[in-house]
Amino acid sequence: MGRVKIYGNLILSYEYEPYREIYWTNLSKYIVEKYGKIEFTEHLVVEAILLDCFQFLVDEFKSLISEESTTSFFNYVFYLHEQSLEFLVKTRGGLAFGKIDENDFSRYRRILKLILEQGCDIDLRWGKFPTSEEVFRMDDKIQRLFYLGTWFYTFADYIAFHKMIPNAKKINFDNDGFIGIHWQKHYGSSYNELFPKLNTDYANGVFDENAVHELMEAINECFEIDYDYAGGLIFEIKKHFSSSPFQTIEPYVLPKNLSNQFNISEESAKQFYNGLSISKENKQPIEDVIYKPYSTERYMYRPILIYQIDGESRALVGKEKFAESIYVLSTNAISWNTIPLEWRQNKYMFKYMSQKGNEHDSILEDEVEEILKNRGLRYVRNIKSFKRPGENNINIDNKVAGEIDFIVIDNSSNKIIVADSKYNKAKYEAVGFRTDNTNFITKYEPKLKKKIDWVSNNKIIVQEHFKIIYQIDDLDISNYEVIGLFFINTPTFYMLNGSYKAITLNQLDNFLSEDYEEIAVHHMDEEGNELIIKHPYFN
Repeated sequence: MGRVKIYGNLILSYEYEPYREIYWTNLSKYIVEKYGKIEFTEHLVVEAILLDCFQFLVDEFKSLISEESTTSFFNYVFYLHEQSLEFLVKTRGGLAFGKIDENDFSRYRRILKLILEQGCDIDLRWGKFPTSEEVFRMDDKIQRLFYLGTWFYTFADYIAFHKMIPNAKKINFDNDGFIGIHWQKHYGSSYNELFPKLNTDYANGVFDENAVHELMEAINECFEIDYDYAGGLIFEIKKHFSSSPFQTIEPYVLPKNLSNQFNISEESAKQFYNGLSISKENKQPIEDVIYKPYSTERYMYRPILIYQIDGESRALVGKEKFAESIYVLSTNAISWNTIPLEWRQNKYMFKYMSQKGNEHDSILEDEVEEILKNRGLRYVRNIKSFKRPGENNINIDNKVAGEIDFIVIDNSSNKIIVADSKYNKAKYEAVGFRTDNTNFITKYEPKLKKKIDWVSNNKIIVQEHFKIIYQIDDLDISNYEVIGLFFINTPTFYMLNGSYKAITLNQLDNFLSEDYEEIAVHHMDEEGNELIIKHPYFN
């Protein structure tokens, strides 16, 4: 398909066949020469091969970009990226993706960003407006980069899954010598059955509806500026020189103008714009961008590209990208104590970030509470101490147990649920899942276990607390089973394989119902025996 014009926007679609013969062939030969042409199943060997495949593809990607020496190529990628954002806004408004595969489009946008970031490393020359022949050349190069990028992101996911699941993958070669990567054991069946079901969890997750407006207001107060003016200033200065979307400006003029307009220090104005700028000084290597996708030192969060052109720093900024960056900063960064490093130097902005970080769990907990109420379940929330009849409260907000987000008594199943809430960033790839998985295993599980143990050993204290809170006399939970849960706002791998169940908001009502049945995965092993796999699904 190649070039697609849809709703007036130009999109390059993912092309597989033309480039498989080039890059997959070369990759396969490289691995065969280094490791041999046999099947590999041993965990560490497979991991080493996956890492080599990833680096091979990244190096090919870097090599292609390093061939570009003028602004023409990066301007064209910049144009395609702005077009992709216009198209994205239209789909969010209800228009269909049409001929475009949504997952391919997401990767396409990610790879365009990656290409633009790499331009910061190159000492560029001014380029000319491209001829049709040059556009076709650039299309072909971007398609190659799209192919390579798709596959090194895929290998990054293979590596992440392999690190989370012992012996997750195996490697072999087909009759043509092409390398193949496959799941071992029943893992492929589990993946194919469970991962498509995550889409409804993403769609029904809870989020901060006021995040964008609140961040703009915080910027106005903390930097003592007007956000709309600060953003609009960029495009007014561009317009002064030309109407071209590729018009660049000298970065230093932005803080000077902002400082003069609002009578603030130039240092403060620099902090604001530098926090939105990506340059040779702060851009990340490709490997870090892929393995640490939530760093704010990326074009995703920083819409001002600083390129070196004929020995001078020039800023390239798109209207669509500027809007996208404030959106992702507000919805996928600040509530997790993450803002650009330069903004942290503003003590008021740092205070606002800390405040948002402390607030965000309550967004999820409020929704959980509504479900518990509707179910008619008895519960207590954010428990730091327990009431006792005629005696002082017992404090647990210490190393004995720690604050418990929810204790729920389910009389229908004779269970006491001890739950912690985790309002995590939405992750869509295994690299992000692995970060979550590590946090759950190393940080969250030990804390939850302490709380479970305390409740298990102090059921009578919990029972008396509930009697006082609910003003009831008839309650006996001494023989109830204590179970631990995590309530989560967005799906993640841990929910499929953790030591404790992690229940999304979308699943919680069903989980609490008497009719709840855990998903069973049916797998046929190599001997033809059918196996029934239940949680944890990747053990």
